[in-house]
Amino acid sequence: MDLIDPFIWQLVIVPILTIGTGVLIALRFEKAYIAPLTTLVLNLAIEMTMGLVYYGTLTSPSSWNWLFPIPSFLIAYTFLSKRKTERQIEKHS
Repeated sequence: MDLIDPFIWQLVIVPILTIGTGVLIALRFEKAYIAPLTTLVLNLAIEMTMGLVYYGTLTSPSSWNWLFPIPSFLIAYTFLSKRKTERQIEKHS
């Protein structure tokens, strides 16, 4: 990770990876609650891996672990609600 600026890594890449993956999996299984769980597990795994790589020990979880699942759930819920509404409209047409 020496090639990637830590600022870009923590504020752009990690959120896109964790939130994006959580939303995609939730859309695939059509369950909104899967998004925050996936996001939490992925972010914890990334933080634990980075702690082991850079500090040689496990570090305590950061506040991002509790913040990232919120937008993840909201995005997944929004997309799934939209998809459900579209299906109901098609069914009645």
